[in-house]
Amino acid sequence: MSEFPICVSPSACELARLTEEERLTAQLQVKERKKAAKVKPKKVIGGPMMVNHMKMWRQHRERVKEAITKVDAEAPNFQAARVTGVNNLRDEAQVFMRRTKANIQLLVEISRTMRTHGAINPFRYEVVHAVSTIPNALLNLERLERDNRDFGRRIMEVKSEVDSGLLDKRMPVGRISAPAAPLELPSQAMAKYEAFSIPLPESDAELRRLFRPRIFFEIYLKDARPLGRIVVQLYTEAAPLVVLQLIKSCMCNQHSKFLVKRLFPNLWLETDLLLSPESLLHQPLEYDAKVIDHGASSYVLSFSKAYVKGFSDHLSFAISFKPLTVVNGSRVGFGRIVKGSKICECIQSYGTKNGKLSRGLQFTSCGLL
Repeated sequence: MSEFPICVSPSACELARLTEEERLTAQLQVKERKKAAKVKPKKVIGGPMMVNHMKMWRQHRERVKEAITKVDAEAPNFQAARVTGVNNLRDEAQVFMRRTKANIQLLVEISRTMRTHGAINPFRYEVVHAVSTIPNALLNLERLERDNRDFGRRIMEVKSEVDSGLLDKRMPVGRISAPAAPLELPSQAMAKYEAFSIPLPESDAELRRLFRPRIFFEIYLKDARPLGRIVVQLYTEAAPLVVLQLIKSCMCNQHSKFLVKRLFPNLWLETDLLLSPESLLHQPLEYDAKVIDHGASSYVLSFSKAYVKGFSDHLSFAISFKPLTVVNGSRVGFGRIVKGSKICECIQSYGTKNGKLSRGLQFTSCGLL
């Protein structure tokens, strides 16, 4: 049997070939591993710190490569009209035409001078009359007068939304206002003065001038516009010396002595009135804190009871923007705003929660009504 060759199938031959290739590959890998094991590892200069430094440097390089710029590197836009000068073409054309006309006139004059050698004898001796601009000027004046009349008519028809405190001159002459009720003075407040036998006026108008005087202030928003006028009715029996000082200052129009110090929105406005050294307000004050109820109405003028022994160099008072029942007993009310409540609502937008003014407020005028 051994004398004859063994018959092997093609699949068995292919399997034997693949097995032999795997064996040779495994032997080659074993040799490479042994060779790599014999090679000594390279020594890194600098030790572990250098390795960490190189690692951090590679990480930094990767971050720099992936960074996205936040700076707008695009070319700036340009205005085509400004670069091309389209808007100035008309002006340049007019300048060119005027210059060309002047040059032509100059050439004509030079030509005539060269032709006549400077001596010319015109045939016309009459005066040349120039065209007058008076008719056009009169037409412009008539047009302006007509526009002014139309503008004034529109102004007269406008109804103001701000109470300026001025009487409306357009009110009909025959209109009769309702008669005011006679002034009734509080008996409890006047009982203190009965021992002094002070003669009081008999007419109601004189009583109102004495016990209910009215003053006004014109408020101006600094570097902007006037805000309007507020009218204050004072109560003489509440604080006679304070009311007297306010009337004196307003009669002399000493508006520059009134300074707005602080403004708390939805609370009050603090104002100072500078006093002279001989003012009576440096002495203890006579007052009655029950004349005005702070919780009954808004826009009450009052000063703190801390000043009842006298003010230092200025009269400090506040104007409330809402009823404040909580200050009854701690502040003395001596006046109330009767006209200009909308102005008080408007100026609240210029205050802050800590009292600092966002825009300056000034008193440009004051007086006694």
